[in-house]
Amino acid sequence: MITQHGVNLEQQKDASLKYPIQTLAVPESLPKPKRFSPPSGNYNLGALIDAAQSADIIDELDGVPLFQKMKRMRRLKIDTVLACCFDEDPLTTSAVATLRENTDAIIAGLVLVSRVCGAKENKIAVATAREARRIHKTNPQAELIVAGERYPARALLKRKLYAKGKRTVYVGAQACAALIEAVDNGERQTTTVVTVAGSGAENWCNLRVRIGTPLQDLCDYCEINDKTVLVVTGSSVTGKAVTDLSAPVTAATRCVIALSKIPKPKTYPCIGCGRCTHACPRGIIPWLILKEMESASPDVLKLPNAQKCIRCASCSIVCPSGIDLAGVVTKAATIKKSGDFD
Repeated sequence: MITQHGVNLEQQKDASLKYPIQTLAVPESLPKPKRFSPPSGNYNLGALIDAAQSADIIDELDGVPLFQKMKRMRRLKIDTVLACCFDEDPLTTSAVATLRENTDAIIAGLVLVSRVCGAKENKIAVATAREARRIHKTNPQAELIVAGERYPARALLKRKLYAKGKRTVYVGAQACAALIEAVDNGERQTTTVVTVAGSGAENWCNLRVRIGTPLQDLCDYCEINDKTVLVVTGSSVTGKAVTDLSAPVTAATRCVIALSKIPKPKTYPCIGCGRCTHACPRGIIPWLILKEMESASPDVLKLPNAQKCIRCASCSIVCPSGIDLAGVVTKAATIKKSGDFD
């Protein structure tokens, strides 16, 4: 559901959350995981960072190694660390499923991340008050914060907290859970939870998959039908098409979306409605940038805040004219940085 101010994230979540996380058989071609020596209850900063590095933990939110991310957070003197336990996608539910299955591990891992970076506060971020109530029933001690259902919820919540003087950073739910396993048991991050959904999938579910498993195995398990014309990973909003299903699942593979129809939106001239401005979490005015980019000699000074774009594509999603405003703003940001209009 697209509103004037963005995309409602809670559209088609129930089907893949109907059952607990299922486990996909590990391909015989993948090697058995090896453990390492955990820090044995030594929770000092160096030991925690070393454990994250030894466990090869990758934050699923951005694909950055967790040990590098924690070092950076410490340098930036972060005030608040949020475990991102919601999915910015109308179809994906891997973060929610992980939270429901293993809330305690996420809380424990989040505490360790906060300790490393010296943050005064840490909370679990969920999308809705309904989800917060659900988690509180089983884990009353969980510190929760509601991000809301408007896309891009992560950026909007971060902006809200920044306005209160809080420097905030997100850490993936699975990365938090993996950290406590590394510290307590010397377990490497060898699996990830992936949502398989979309009009081309017969069986929508969340799968615990060994990292390195071919995407084709997930498609076969969830019965991707013959009507599927496009498979997307990353997000149904900003994801990328997959051309080779033999490609491996990575720690950052959060969803596989099978589509039976390729969207072919028609494009019309900008009507100046301003929906893109309302939807942008960074205060950019995409329609104004579009107008300047369409001129014969764009003026760098008339491309305000283009460099602040976070590539969420909210402007493109809400545009009633079907214009790729995100692409226009991205090009404007590149041009503004280089000064090259050729």
